[in-house]
Amino acid sequence: MSLNATGEDSTDAKSASGQQSESSLSASAPMDVDAKPCGHSFRYSLNFPSIGQCIIINNKNFDRRTGMNQRNGTDVDAANAMKVFGKLGYKVKVYNDQSVEQMNQVLTSVSKEDHSCYASFICVLLSHGDEGVFFGTDGSVELKSLTSLFRGDRCKSLVGKPKLFFIQACRGTDLDPGIEADSAEDGIKIPVEADFLYAFSTAPGYYSWRNTMTGSWFMQSLCDMISKYGKEVELQHIMTRVNHKVAVEFESVSNSPGFHAKKQIPCIVSMLTKEMYFSP
Repeated sequence: MSLNATGEDSTDAKSASGQQSESSLSASAPMDVDAKPCGHSFRYSLNFPSIGQCIIINNKNFDRRTGMNQRNGTDVDAANAMKVFGKLGYKVKVYNDQSVEQMNQVLTSVSKEDHSCYASFICVLLSHGDEGVFFGTDGSVELKSLTSLFRGDRCKSLVGKPKLFFIQACRGTDLDPGIEADSAEDGIKIPVEADFLYAFSTAPGYYSWRNTMTGSWFMQSLCDMISKYGKEVELQHIMTRVNHKVAVEFESVSNSPGFHAKKQIPCIVSMLTKEMYFSP
């Protein structure tokens, strides 16, 4: 018996004159896909020759006309990520100081490769940013234009496999002052946006902090937690521990007015459909 109601499926979108009505946007026949018996696993398979590729884009130096400061400490982040993901078995490639065109070229090229023998894909993006925007050495690009290269309809060999993006970049200019606390499947059609995880270093609208000597708070914490728990704990549980570490253990030290004693909380956006473990 179908779990669906007898009505039709429609979109939660405002209807506009001259456009299709809600009913015409819905399927022409009753839907019962979600009532199919499923014997599938709730864990992504690692039963492939390799766990996958890890692409790191590490932007430190920027064209003077952009007005962007040098990102001292980012090389520490890149080196830590290379070491941690390399130990998990990923084939890591680092691209330093990439322009917008170069970033597009690198990621377009990777998205067109055959990932059939890989279990997953990781991309680490280290640069300046703003909400929805990521910076190359010569200007900005919409983050979505980079990540969408790996959508199911564009990168067929990664369909149904986890695509993990770790993004160290500002998402705005808000500062978090903190607050004292009282206590411390086969043959099944799937969405093209499925199986992505975006781990942002900070919440929407906020600055993201980086120490010029030890690297960014987020990447320090991410690499530490994956190094400690990557072989045993599910990814989203690891990311919760990353959130905790950044939230509790870090506070800004700055001589700039208004920038001292500030806090940060990473933000995880998941479209994963299964649990992700880095080891069988």
